[in-house]
Amino acid sequence: MEKKLFGWKRLYLSKGGGSSEECFKYPLVAWDKVCLPVEMGGLGIRNVVPFNQALLGKWLWRYGHEVTHLWRRVISSKYGKGQGAWSTNVCRRSHGCGLWRSINEGWESFSKHLSFVVGEGTRIRFWHDRWIGDTTLKDLYPKLYVCSTVKNACISEVLWIPEGGTIRVWNLTFYRAFEDWELAASNSLLQLIQTCIPQGNTRDTLYWRLKGDGKFDTRSYYLAIQGASNSLFPWKGVWKPKIPKCVAFFLWTAAHGWTLTLNNLMLKGRPLANWCYLLSCWYQWHGKHNSNIWNLVPGYLMWIVWLERNRRSFEDKEKTLDELKLLCHRSLLEWSRCWGFTDCSSLSEFLSSLSLVS
Repeated sequence: MEKKLFGWKRLYLSKGGGSSEECFKYPLVAWDKVCLPVEMGGLGIRNVVPFNQALLGKWLWRYGHEVTHLWRRVISSKYGKGQGAWSTNVCRRSHGCGLWRSINEGWESFSKHLSFVVGEGTRIRFWHDRWIGDTTLKDLYPKLYVCSTVKNACISEVLWIPEGGTIRVWNLTFYRAFEDWELAASNSLLQLIQTCIPQGNTRDTLYWRLKGDGKFDTRSYYLAIQGASNSLFPWKGVWKPKIPKCVAFFLWTAAHGWTLTLNNLMLKGRPLANWCYLLSCWYQWHGKHNSNIWNLVPGYLMWIVWLERNRRSFEDKEKTLDELKLLCHRSLLEWSRCWGFTDCSSLSEFLSSLSLVS
């Protein structure tokens, strides 16, 4: 069903439209790029499969929190409670309704974004669960974990109240004494856990690490499943201006280099002549042969504009458009000669070599 929905959605959102019987149309953009958030260069369209997984994650979150609810008790009695009762046991039966079985299959991916807030400490494992810091103590102190006598102990099992006391203290046991080279790790562990001694007067709870308030959020889980990168895209300049949507879509594809230019069509296997119609020359000649010169253009244009701005602001002088154009051409020639990109002696010869004049 997911595959059918995915196919229908992609067909409906196709920019080209029409059927394959009418004419062949190249896909401009890979579907995984379309499904990225707008801020990261996509169109913000949700991918059906990971979005469904994110929605099912809400039930995994509720199972860990709604301990006394009827539906949770029914599921627990049927499938059994897993470690800490945060999820059920893995269901391996092939018969019956597979609804919860499908939901629980996402627990491994879901639990990667969880940590635990310790209360009583009866449902959280000392070594294996992420309850202090960003990693488990088993991974942080692997050599101490190997020496532990109770590797699967809950936090409440390694705490005790001394006789006559009122405050709980740690009571870790190891099957041998530490070597000298292990003392630094043991002292580090004791200093770390000493800063977090649970009082034991509240329930153990889940904490969603992808949100600042610790509460589960479908959007954050969906983005985590998608593996969205942190690369930024100038989306405000594309989608915010009040321009026709077809123009905005063109800007979006052009910014990514996805427009069907002659060069891109040839990369897709079309046998075409790589001719630049604007400059009336072969692309390989003006685009690659003189690429070093063309790379100077953005820098010198911004510099000329900056100088003209200062001239008008502080000297009350301004150049005409033709004078600015001539200054740009001369500056490009001077810069190119300084770097050894051209050996042209005159401006007209230089412009002709770039196909800027006929």
